[in-house]
Amino acid sequence: MESLRFDEPGQWSGEYRARHRWHLPGVECPRCGAWVGMGAYPSVDLSALAEPAFDEVRGPTSFAEYMRLVALVRPLLPTGIPLEGGTSFGPMSGTARGRFGPVTCYPSWRMLLREDAVELLKAEGLQGVIAVRMALKSPRSTMPALYELEARPLAKLHPDCIGEFKTPPCPVCGRPEMFDLPPKRWLLRSSIPEGLDAFGIEGANPRVVSERFVEVLQRLGPSDVRYQELPAE
Repeated sequence: MESLRFDEPGQWSGEYRARHRWHLPGVECPRCGAWVGMGAYPSVDLSALAEPAFDEVRGPTSFAEYMRLVALVRPLLPTGIPLEGGTSFGPMSGTARGRFGPVTCYPSWRMLLREDAVELLKAEGLQGVIAVRMALKSPRSTMPALYELEARPLAKLHPDCIGEFKTPPCPVCGRPEMFDLPPKRWLLRSSIPEGLDAFGIEGANPRVVSERFVEVLQRLGPSDVRYQELPAE
Protein backbone atom coordinates (compact mmCIF):
# COMPACT_ATOMS: atom_id res chain seq x y z
CA MET A 1 0.00 0.00 0.00
CA GLU A 2 1.32 3.47 -0.88
CA SER A 3 0.07 7.00 -1.42
CA LEU A 4 -0.93 8.46 -4.78
CA ARG A 5 1.71 10.33 -6.76
CA PHE A 6 1.74 14.12 -6.42
CA ASP A 7 0.31 14.50 -9.96
CA GLU A 8 -2.65 12.16 -9.36
CA PRO A 9 -5.93 13.79 -8.30
CA GLY A 10 -7.15 12.84 -4.84
CA GLN A 11 -10.61 12.93 -3.27
CA TRP A 12 -9.65 13.99 0.25
CA SER A 13 -8.33 17.29 1.62
CA GLY A 14 -7.02 16.08 4.98
CA GLU A 15 -3.57 17.13 6.12
CA TYR A 16 -1.82 17.03 9.47
CA ARG A 17 1.31 18.05 11.34
CA ALA A 18 2.25 15.85 14.26
CA ARG A 19 5.14 14.13 15.96
CA HIS A 20 5.62 11.22 18.31
CA ARG A 21 6.13 11.65 22.05
CA TRP A 22 9.62 10.12 22.34
CA HIS A 23 12.61 9.70 20.02
CA LEU A 24 15.76 7.61 19.91
CA PRO A 25 18.61 9.61 18.36
CA GLY A 26 20.71 8.45 15.46
CA VAL A 27 24.23 7.19 16.06
CA GLU A 28 27.79 7.96 15.08
CA CYS A 29 28.95 4.38 14.60
CA PRO A 30 32.73 3.77 14.52
CA ARG A 31 32.21 1.20 11.76
CA CYS A 32 29.45 2.45 9.44
CA GLY A 33 29.42 6.20 10.18
CA ALA A 34 26.54 8.46 11.19
CA TRP A 35 22.99 7.42 10.33
CA VAL A 36 19.37 7.98 11.36
CA GLY A 37 16.35 5.81 10.51
CA MET A 38 12.62 6.61 10.35
CA GLY A 39 10.94 3.76 12.22
CA ALA A 40 8.11 4.28 14.72
CA TYR A 41 6.40 2.19 17.38
CA PRO A 42 3.50 4.35 18.62
CA SER A 43 2.26 1.62 20.96
CA VAL A 44 5.52 1.59 22.96
CA ASP A 45 5.35 3.75 26.11
CA LEU A 46 8.64 5.20 27.42
CA SER A 47 7.10 7.27 30.22
CA ALA A 48 8.45 4.95 32.94
CA LEU A 49 12.05 5.55 31.83
CA ALA A 50 12.13 9.25 32.83
CA GLU A 51 15.03 9.85 30.42
CA PRO A 52 15.21 13.47 29.10
CA ALA A 53 17.23 12.38 26.04
CA PHE A 54 14.09 10.79 24.55
CA ASP A 55 12.06 14.02 24.72
CA GLU A 56 13.62 15.80 21.76
CA VAL A 57 14.45 15.05 18.16
CA ARG A 58 18.21 15.00 17.75
CA GLY A 59 20.77 14.12 15.14
CA PRO A 60 23.32 11.33 15.55
CA THR A 61 24.82 11.08 19.04
CA SER A 62 27.99 9.37 20.26
CA PHE A 63 28.19 5.60 20.06
CA ALA A 64 28.43 5.18 23.83
CA GLU A 65 25.37 7.38 24.48
CA TYR A 66 23.39 5.66 21.76
CA MET A 67 24.10 2.18 23.17
CA ARG A 68 23.09 3.41 26.64
CA LEU A 69 19.73 4.59 25.32
CA VAL A 70 19.19 1.42 23.28
CA ALA A 71 19.73 -0.67 26.42
CA LEU A 72 16.94 1.28 28.14
CA VAL A 73 14.44 0.88 25.31
CA ARG A 74 15.10 -2.68 24.16
CA PRO A 75 13.27 -4.42 27.07
CA LEU A 76 10.09 -2.49 26.20
CA LEU A 77 9.94 -3.82 22.62
CA PRO A 78 8.42 -7.16 21.61
CA THR A 79 10.93 -9.95 21.03
CA GLY A 80 12.40 -9.95 17.54
CA ILE A 81 11.34 -6.42 16.62
CA PRO A 82 14.27 -4.47 15.08
CA LEU A 83 15.37 -1.22 16.72
CA GLU A 84 17.03 1.50 14.63
CA GLY A 85 18.57 4.85 15.42
CA GLY A 86 16.01 7.61 14.94
CA THR A 87 13.06 5.40 15.92
CA SER A 88 10.10 7.23 17.49
CA PHE A 89 7.76 5.98 20.20
CA GLY A 90 4.40 6.80 21.71
CA PRO A 91 1.30 8.35 20.13
CA MET A 92 1.52 11.31 17.80
CA SER A 93 0.17 14.72 18.75
CA GLY A 94 -0.29 17.86 16.68
CA THR A 95 -2.87 19.51 14.43
CA ALA A 96 -5.06 18.39 11.54
CA ARG A 97 -7.52 19.95 9.13
CA GLY A 98 -9.64 18.95 6.17
CA ARG A 99 -11.42 15.69 5.45
CA PHE A 100 -9.66 12.32 5.68
CA GLY A 101 -10.45 9.14 3.81
CA PRO A 102 -10.71 5.72 5.50
CA VAL A 103 -6.94 5.27 5.12
CA THR A 104 -4.19 7.82 4.49
CA CYS A 105 -0.56 7.11 3.56
CA TYR A 106 1.42 10.29 4.10
CA PRO A 107 4.32 10.40 4.24
CA SER A 108 4.95 7.10 2.49
CA TRP A 109 6.21 5.35 5.63
CA ARG A 110 3.18 6.23 7.77
CA MET A 111 -0.39 4.93 7.57
CA LEU A 112 -3.35 6.62 9.26
CA LEU A 113 -6.78 5.07 9.76
CA ARG A 114 -10.02 6.90 10.37
CA GLU A 115 -11.86 5.87 13.53
CA ASP A 116 -14.66 4.07 11.69
CA ALA A 117 -12.04 2.13 9.70
CA VAL A 118 -10.40 0.91 12.92
CA GLU A 119 -13.77 -0.09 14.36
CA LEU A 120 -14.72 -2.00 11.22
CA LEU A 121 -11.39 -3.85 10.98
CA LYS A 122 -11.70 -4.94 14.61
CA ALA A 123 -15.35 -5.93 14.19
CA GLU A 124 -14.40 -8.14 11.25
CA GLY A 125 -11.73 -9.86 13.32
CA LEU A 126 -8.66 -8.84 11.35
CA GLN A 127 -5.33 -9.65 13.00
CA GLY A 128 -2.19 -7.55 13.47
CA VAL A 129 -4.05 -4.22 13.39
CA ILE A 130 -2.18 -2.17 16.04
CA ALA A 131 -3.90 1.21 15.80
CA VAL A 132 -2.85 4.00 18.19
CA ARG A 133 -5.06 7.05 18.56
CA MET A 134 -3.44 10.37 17.65
CA ALA A 135 -3.97 13.50 19.77
CA LEU A 136 -4.86 16.05 17.09
CA LYS A 137 -6.38 19.51 17.43
CA SER A 138 -8.63 20.57 14.57
CA PRO A 139 -10.81 23.56 13.69
CA ARG A 140 -13.51 21.00 12.85
CA SER A 141 -15.10 19.84 16.08
CA THR A 142 -16.77 17.00 14.18
CA MET A 143 -13.58 15.60 12.61
CA PRO A 144 -13.37 11.88 13.39
CA ALA A 145 -10.41 10.61 15.40
CA LEU A 146 -7.38 9.38 13.49
CA TYR A 147 -5.19 6.43 14.38
CA GLU A 148 -1.65 5.56 13.35
CA LEU A 149 -1.21 1.98 12.24
CA GLU A 150 1.91 0.42 13.74
CA ALA A 151 3.30 -1.75 10.94
CA ARG A 152 6.01 -3.83 12.56
CA PRO A 153 8.72 -4.81 10.05
CA LEU A 154 8.22 -8.57 10.25
CA ALA A 155 8.55 -9.63 6.59
CA LYS A 156 11.54 -9.41 4.23
CA LEU A 157 11.95 -8.74 0.55
CA HIS A 158 13.33 -11.67 -1.42
CA PRO A 159 17.14 -11.36 -1.81
CA ASP A 160 16.84 -11.88 -5.59
CA CYS A 161 14.82 -8.68 -6.05
CA ILE A 162 17.14 -6.56 -3.92
CA GLY A 163 20.19 -7.45 -6.00
CA GLU A 164 23.82 -6.75 -5.17
CA PHE A 165 23.48 -3.03 -4.40
CA LYS A 166 22.96 -3.30 -0.68
CA THR A 167 24.84 -2.59 2.53
CA PRO A 168 25.07 -5.53 4.97
CA PRO A 169 23.89 -5.05 8.56
CA CYS A 170 26.38 -3.56 11.01
CA PRO A 171 27.50 -5.94 13.79
CA VAL A 172 28.62 -2.99 15.95
CA CYS A 173 25.61 -0.64 16.24
CA GLY A 174 22.93 -2.97 14.87
CA ARG A 175 22.06 -0.95 11.77
CA PRO A 176 19.96 -3.24 9.55
CA GLU A 177 20.67 -4.16 5.96
CA MET A 178 20.19 -1.14 3.68
CA PHE A 179 19.16 -1.07 0.01
CA ASP A 180 17.28 0.98 -2.58
CA LEU A 181 13.68 -0.15 -2.95
CA PRO A 182 13.51 -2.03 -6.28
CA PRO A 183 10.68 -1.14 -8.73
CA LYS A 184 9.88 -4.85 -9.13
CA ARG A 185 9.75 -6.59 -5.78
CA TRP A 186 8.43 -9.67 -4.05
CA LEU A 187 8.47 -11.07 -0.53
CA LEU A 188 10.50 -13.90 0.89
CA ARG A 189 7.70 -16.39 1.53
CA SER A 190 9.31 -17.91 4.62
CA SER A 191 9.41 -14.46 6.30
CA ILE A 192 5.71 -13.66 5.97
CA PRO A 193 4.05 -13.63 9.42
CA GLU A 194 1.25 -16.17 9.48
CA GLY A 195 -2.27 -14.99 10.19
CA LEU A 196 -1.59 -11.22 10.18
CA ASP A 197 -3.54 -8.79 7.99
CA ALA A 198 -1.12 -5.85 8.33
CA PHE A 199 2.64 -5.66 8.78
CA GLY A 200 5.75 -3.89 7.51
CA ILE A 201 8.83 -4.93 5.55
CA GLU A 202 12.29 -4.91 7.08
CA GLY A 203 14.36 -2.13 5.49
CA ALA A 204 11.52 -0.79 3.30
CA ASN A 205 8.67 1.72 3.64
CA PRO A 206 5.63 0.13 1.93
CA ARG A 207 3.01 -1.36 4.25
CA VAL A 208 1.66 -4.81 3.47
CA VAL A 209 -2.01 -5.58 4.02
CA SER A 210 -4.08 -8.63 3.18
CA GLU A 211 -6.78 -8.84 0.53
CA ARG A 212 -9.26 -9.09 3.37
CA PHE A 213 -7.95 -5.79 4.81
CA VAL A 214 -8.50 -4.06 1.45
CA GLU A 215 -11.96 -5.55 0.99
CA VAL A 216 -13.10 -4.42 4.43
CA LEU A 217 -11.82 -0.84 4.07
CA GLN A 218 -13.32 -0.43 0.61
CA ARG A 219 -16.76 -0.74 2.19
CA LEU A 220 -16.17 2.74 3.63
CA GLY A 221 -15.56 4.28 0.22
CA PRO A 222 -12.46 5.35 -1.70
CA SER A 223 -9.14 6.43 -0.20
CA ASP A 224 -6.25 8.31 -1.80
CA VAL A 225 -3.99 5.26 -1.76
CA ARG A 226 -2.87 2.64 -4.25
CA TYR A 227 -2.93 -1.09 -3.62
CA GLN A 228 -0.41 -3.21 -5.51
CA GLU A 229 -0.21 -6.99 -5.41
CA LEU A 230 3.02 -8.20 -3.80
CA PRO A 231 3.92 -11.78 -4.78
CA ALA A 232 6.03 -14.11 -2.67
CA GLU A 233 8.57 -16.81 -3.44
